[in-house]
Formats: sequence, structure tokens, C-alpha cells
Amino acid sequence: MLNIKDQNYFKRAIKIFILSTMLLLVTIPIALFFHPSEEFIKQLGSNSPESVSKTQGLKKVWGFIQNNGFHVPIQMLLLALIPIPFLYTLNLIVSLIIPGILFGFFIHFDTYKGLTSLIAYIPHYTLEMMSFCIFTSGLYMLNKSILRKITNLFRKEKKQNYSFKLSLINLLKAYLFVCLPLVILAAFTETYIADMLLNLMN
Repeated sequence: MLNIKDQNYFKRAIKIFILSTMLLLVTIPIALFFHPSEEFIKQLGSNSPESVSKTQGLKKVWGFIQNNGFHVPIQMLLLALIPIPFLYTLNLIVSLIIPGILFGFFIHFDTYKGLTSLIAYIPHYTLEMMSFCIFTSGLYMLNKSILRKITNLFRKEKKQNYSFKLSLINLLKAYLFVCLPLVILAAFTETYIADMLLNLMN
């Protein structure tokens, strides 16, 4: 059913996940050096869509699925169609930097609560970010196929083209059978498990 014709697809996704996690972990200590006001932190943390921030239970789950399962992937896909390398990673980078900054601030204000919030964040972060990284892995090849076609127009000695069609099929398969299920799991985890873990530790 999955049968992705790219041997490096998931290896690449794991590498992206490792780099993403490193970025998050680097952002947290950097944020510790700043001393923002509580109002600034509230503004930074209020960037969630209303479908998530102002809902509870299954409505909140659906809000997460809508945002992370549909809106974000569509944005990333559109950016990947622009022949600029790695432009499609902007969503991924922002989704790492903002939580990293927030956790850094929280740890600065209240070390214990900040650290417990970070621990509670790990389960849904792993699922959600892995979903994004797998999707990004597919976008990498899609974008690369576009770039190769364009650059070959200006080369005397043409390089081998990458199949846009195959890249798109691989991307769609990964999205439907891996990314979307992971997003759904992450949505339930973020809505229910994260709060449960936080309550247990506080």
C-alpha cells in the first residue's frame, strides 16, 4: 500500500527530525538569556488558531487535525512548488522556534513548571514533528525535481532529472498513510495526554 519508491525517504525524514530536535534544544537555552514580560509571553503563546486555543475535547482535537493535518501541509506544498531550495521548511522552523522560545521563558520564570511542561510536550512533539519531517522529506524530492528541470535549461551538459510525478506520488502516499495518521495521534496526545502528564507532575 505504501510502497514508496525512494530508498532514502524515511532515512532523510529521520535526519530532518534529528536536526529539528537539535534546533528546538538550542533555542531553549538561548531564550533563557532574555527577560521578557509576561504580556510578551502571552502574545507569543496566543499564535494558535482559534479552532485550537478556544476549544476543548474533540473540538480541540479536530482543530489540531485541521491545522497540522491540512493547513500546514498545504502551505508547505505550495512553498515547495517555488523553485527555491528549502523554502518549504519555513513552517517547520517556525513551529520549532516559537515553542523553544516559550519553554526557555517558562523555565526562566519557573524552572520546575517549565521543565514539566517540556516533558509533557515530548509525546505529541515526537508524533507531530515526525509527521512534518516525513512530509518535508517528500517535499525535498518534489522541490529538487523542479529545481533540476529549471537548472538543466541553462546547462550545456544536462544532469539527470528527478521525476516530478514519482516525487508527488511518494509524497501523497506518505501523507495519507503515515503523516495524517501521526497528526491524528498527535492531536489526541496533545489534547489529553499532555494535560494529564502536566497534572501528574504538578
